[in-house]
Amino acid sequence: MKEILRADQLKLKRSSILIIVLLIPILILTYELVNFTYRAELVDKQAELFHAGSMWMYLLYDNSLLFGLGFPLAATLAASIIANIEHQADGWKQLLAFPVSRSKVYLSKFIWLTMSLLISLTIFLIGMILLGKALEFEESVPLGLLAGDSYGMLIATLPFTAFQLWLSMTIKNQAFPILIGAICTIMGLFLAAVQMTRWFPLAYPIQSSTVILQYEGIGYNTDLPVYLAINLMLGIALLCMGVIHFVKRDNQ
Repeated sequence: MKEILRADQLKLKRSSILIIVLLIPILILTYELVNFTYRAELVDKQAELFHAGSMWMYLLYDNSLLFGLGFPLAATLAASIIANIEHQADGWKQLLAFPVSRSKVYLSKFIWLTMSLLISLTIFLIGMILLGKALEFEESVPLGLLAGDSYGMLIATLPFTAFQLWLSMTIKNQAFPILIGAICTIMGLFLAAVQMTRWFPLAYPIQSSTVILQYEGIGYNTDLPVYLAINLMLGIALLCMGVIHFVKRDNQ
């Protein structure tokens, strides 16, 4: 397994996955910096209107929608890049001609996809802390909430990530998996907006922030543990299904 992971690492060094890893957190943090700097009065009024306990909580609430849309798209593109390395020049035939376990090949791709997304989330976490310091938020850094918003997103999107990797590794034309990922991301936005459909797993990334806007204002998201538990189980199930399907397939 170590050899397969090392081989995939060498392949990814020549890919554009680092751009995807950096792009989403940088874009969101840049938006928030501009928003809190040039619309400071409006931001203060909204934070007061929504009864935010601190500017940190308002920051978490404000970027939850963008992050809930942006991170699944990052997972879609990252999965496509990882799979497309093998699709190019019929790499699957060459790879699977070696005496290696197909399940290990698949799991190696998933591990590197997860690690890439973890790097993106870590950059986002560090960026939020630095942003709050730069904006001189008076309250102490709520590290637990910030970490929950960042790393909780990985679990909230786990079924989506596993499904996108499955699609990307199964279909050679990567335009189709990317299109499906974009459609599912937009669907999640609309599903999260309706009370009857907000419990669909596609709607979870939009609602996976540690804070949420309630009737009385911005408060803690008590549904988050349920979202994470459901998506963890569903993500593991989809990963297992993807592995089984990949092992039973004929050579690409």
